[in-house]
Amino acid sequence: MDPKSYETQIMDEPILKPEPVAPPPKPQSFFSRLIGVYFSPGETFQEIGRAPGALIPLIVLALFTATTVVVASQRIPFDQVAMQRIDDAVAEGKLTAAEGEQRKDSTKKVMAFIKPLIPVIAAITVIVMLLIIAGLAKLVSSMMGIENTFNQILSVTVYSFLAVSIISAVVGTTLLFLKPVEEIDPQNPVSSNVAALLTMAGVKGLPKFVKGLLSFVDVFYIWKVALLGIGYAAVSRNLKSSTAMTYVGIGAVLVAVVGAAWGALFG
Repeated sequence: MDPKSYETQIMDEPILKPEPVAPPPKPQSFFSRLIGVYFSPGETFQEIGRAPGALIPLIVLALFTATTVVVASQRIPFDQVAMQRIDDAVAEGKLTAAEGEQRKDSTKKVMAFIKPLIPVIAAITVIVMLLIIAGLAKLVSSMMGIENTFNQILSVTVYSFLAVSIISAVVGTTLLFLKPVEEIDPQNPVSSNVAALLTMAGVKGLPKFVKGLLSFVDVFYIWKVALLGIGYAAVSRNLKSSTAMTYVGIGAVLVAVVGAAWGALFG
């Protein structure tokens, strides 16, 4: 072939330019993600998985928790709750009347120092609890060969708890101010679980462990479990929603059993 003809052929061929790569979509705002958890959790958690961020919702949840505690304390003072627990212990025979009075005196002194710090303690407790949950979820994921990152898991956990906590706090606070004070159970103020419903129906005498276990059969508790299952599956590879829901459900049952046992022994 004539070299000139070959060069001419090469020059006449169109030059293929690589198609421009579309930039990744901009992460949604905090409020868009929060609203999305309510109305389209699957898609929202997938978007969170592409650009995880737990700091802002974690701060909001901590502040919201502290505020809720302050508001609730206006209706049910913390010292009143502590005194009621001591009276219950005396009624159950765990303390004598003299020991109960001694315990009340010491509790009053301690509450004078601790009371202003309770909202802060509640906020810190929530943060630590979420870090533990996310850490355990990441540990199980690693053991099962499921691909995700701790930041993705933590973001899903925080947004799930924040979304449910807002609704449960609004409902609980409203009930606190609508109910007569004597009808409020400080340990179970929101009648959203089986234990509270049985108490309202007049069922008495249930063992503490059973009552504590039934308190976890709760609308908001189940909602959190469902959101975590959906979210963990959305941000993980090789993890189906049904499998994630099973893992989270087993963890939730274990937490309920341990919590009920703890309440029965030390509540």
